[in-house]
Amino acid sequence: MELKLVTTDNKIKVIDMEKFLEKVQKDSFYYFDKETSYKDLQDLIDELEKKGYSVYFREVKYSLEENGYMYEMHIL
Repeated sequence: MELKLVTTDNKIKVIDMEKFLEKVQKDSFYYFDKETSYKDLQDLIDELEKKGYSVYFREVKYSLEENGYMYEMHIL
């Protein structure tokens, strides 16, 4: 399963879920492109919670356009 992370320089980095789970850091924020499957993100949250993390997840609108959004994930 592929996740599309939005980097700080506004580029998209594709990473698979297993590699993401290996590199995840506690008390960090991650932003995912809107093209990332919502179901894949829910599966990722389930895996993170199994590993003992608490996850805050929401949709972030950054423009008035209908498709002007991304997903934010805060891992505690």
